Amino acid sequence: MKTKKNIVWITGLVVIILSIISCNDDLDRATFFTTDEMTIIETLEANPEIFSSYIEILEKTEFYNSLKSYGNYTCFTPTNEAVKAYIKEKWNVASVSEITNPEDIEFLKLIVKFHTIPTGRLTSGFVEGRLADTTYTGDYLTTSFLKGGGIANVEINRGVGLDEYDIRSSNGIIHALDGVLSPFVDPVPVVMEKAGKHTIFVEALKQTGYYEVFSVVFNEFGSKNNFTILAESDEVYSQEGINSFEDLANLLSPGDTDYANPDNELNRFVGYHATQNFLYSRNFPDDAFVNTVLPRNAWKSFKTDTELRINETETGENDTWTSLIIEDSNYPAKNGVYHTVNKLFTIFTPKPKHIIFDVVSDQPEYQSRLIRRNQNVPSTAWEFIRWFPEGNKRYLQQSNRVNLNNNILDVGGYAWIEFDTPVLPKGKYEMLISSNGGNRARAITQIYWDGEPIGSVYDLTLGNSGKGYPDEALMESRGWRHGYRCITNNAGTSQYDVAGASRFIITKELLCPEQKRHVFRMEVVKAGGTPIDYIEWIPVDDNSGPDDSECYND
Repeated sequence: MKTKKNIVWITGLVVIILSIISCNDDLDRATFFTTDEMTIIETLEANPEIFSSYIEILEKTEFYNSLKSYGNYTCFTPTNEAVKAYIKEKWNVASVSEITNPEDIEFLKLIVKFHTIPTGRLTSGFVEGRLADTTYTGDYLTTSFLKGGGIANVEINRGVGLDEYDIRSSNGIIHALDGVLSPFVDPVPVVMEKAGKHTIFVEALKQTGYYEVFSVVFNEFGSKNNFTILAESDEVYSQEGINSFEDLANLLSPGDTDYANPDNELNRFVGYHATQNFLYSRNFPDDAFVNTVLPRNAWKSFKTDTELRINETETGENDTWTSLIIEDSNYPAKNGVYHTVNKLFTIFTPKPKHIIFDVVSDQPEYQSRLIRRNQNVPSTAWEFIRWFPEGNKRYLQQSNRVNLNNNILDVGGYAWIEFDTPVLPKGKYEMLISSNGGNRARAITQIYWDGEPIGSVYDLTLGNSGKGYPDEALMESRGWRHGYRCITNNAGTSQYDVAGASRFIITKELLCPEQKRHVFRMEVVKAGGTPIDYIEWIPVDDNSGPDDSECYND
């Protein structure tokens, strides 16, 4: 076989005008001109003993010219042996030429899209979890190293290995696969049920109605759902003395068989096992809460150098937590992923903790790459952000921005804008906000909390002297604090040293009597731009707030 080291360069390159913004985009729309380098197609054709069957698939599905075009793709390419085994099992044919049914050809198109990513990804960027970019079907591929270190042991989507890798061409990267990746067609509950290791939990999903809820692929706004489900396997339940659905129901809701009732304890238990955030194991936050489908309840996520601790208690010597059984986790589906927990995963009531809410990076649409920087979208594109009057707005993200995660929500021309907050544990908090302020064109707004005005007006027109900057004591007396030293741009400039990134103290006594989401609204007193960075809550009673001169997560 010719490898990436001995492939001969030949002539021919074509250019495609291709947009990959959503899962509805395809590989068909092409405009061509020629140049003098080797493409993905030409690289595959230089190795017919390995790739001729996949070339036939590309020709049959009319994507041949697309991968012969200008661009930067990653093409996960099954070998001849892999294609032969796959089509024999699926259609009982010996060659691609025998596939003639229009429905089967449409499925081959799905396979090609599922095996292609619109950016070049070398194996050096593979991680334990999902790749950064979606395929042309709008799905994430996963890479796993559970069989051991080294690229030779990597598995794509927990089942297909690499035969060759990092084969470079002028318009992208080729990774040769020893199997064909099956496109995601089933939602998470169906994938779990077919796997057969979580039969008790799957029955609980059905009895409570969550099987249908978690099987919805697209929400009412047309955006793709992405559920993450933590589930006990039958083996884990057995260790807890639970050997049937009836055992589980009798443990959690004895005498109450109205499992579809949201107040039923089994119903609450199942709802607590899911979030609409898209989290492979490596994507769980280092130290933060994760909202669950169960209202007013969240998971507490904390990472050490060696483990993920979910719902770690804070009692001192007897600290306990739940974790993932990694070899039975990170299983992808059309609308999310599921993991297996190592013990009975009961509803947890956390203590108050310092929470910083990045109004961009913490949104599921950002995390799922449904909305990208500089993309003007209406408020209906966001599930947890609303504004009036309606109009397109965007977020900005650049490495030279002195903002948390180097991004801000670029907001102006509104009468009000509001956010659904993360779940806050019950307690008393200071609440602060950081925006880019400092010139007289900025807005003045009144903050509302769950519909009630709170604190003094937030005046972004104030200059340094108005805030008392840089004197910390004077700033505190006027309701302001420096930004954090640890939030920097690529040049090393920190928020602490930028007056416009100062934090406004909305209130020092925000009482949250129960654990739940809240609605944070800004109503205009004076119109102007309001590039919003983050909102934060610092517990008051337990002195757990950070030193403003240090990093918030030190």
